[in-house]
Order: sequence, then structure tokens, then C-alpha cells
Amino acid sequence: MSHQPQAHGVEPIWRLCYRYLWPFQYFRDVTRGSRMECQQNYRYNRSMRAYLLGFAAKWSVLTLLWVAAGGFLDQAAQLVIPAACCFMTATWTLSVVVLLMVSWIWLERFPEL
Repeated sequence: MSHQPQAHGVEPIWRLCYRYLWPFQYFRDVTRGSRMECQQNYRYNRSMRAYLLGFAAKWSVLTLLWVAAGGFLDQAAQLVIPAACCFMTATWTLSVVVLLMVSWIWLERFPEL
């Protein structure tokens, strides 16, 4: 089984989900290269900062869905362990939201390195 994209340009669903949910692939590393390259990468990241809000909104929706699923499983079905797994996953997705918002605030507030 090959991991290459199909010949007709159709991406696998896991790749589409990854691109839809994970924002960090669209940003550049500002810790590598010469000082000028680092500054250019930081400026590029600042120009891309508006997209972080959209990704934070997507992850916020995921957080709410996991919390709702955990609440439903805990109250309606009395399934404690699956509910705990849902709440734990909601905590992880919330940490991604916090990371995205801190990144956005940093890029918004500090124009230069």
C-alpha cells in the first residue's frame, strides 16, 4: 500500500483533516538560519497570524463537542470511563486552543523579534 497521493489529485481523508485542523504546518521556524532569515520568517508568521483565529475556532468547537459528549455519557448512560476519556480529550483540545490564542496574541503584539 502506497502513501503517495493518488494520480487524480484526490487526497486521503486523514490528510484533509490534518490540513484542516493543524495550523502549525503553515508557519515557518524562526529559530533556524541567519538573523535575516529568522526576521523574514517572523514577518511571514505575522502575516499568517489571522488564520490562527480560524484554527482556534475549529479547536474550540472540538472542545465543546468533547465536553458535550462527556456530559451526555456521564449523565444519560452512566458510562463513567468513556465520559472521563471525553473530558480528558476535551482538556487536550482546550490546551491547543490556548496555544493558538497565545501564539496569535504574541504575533499580534510584537511586530519584530
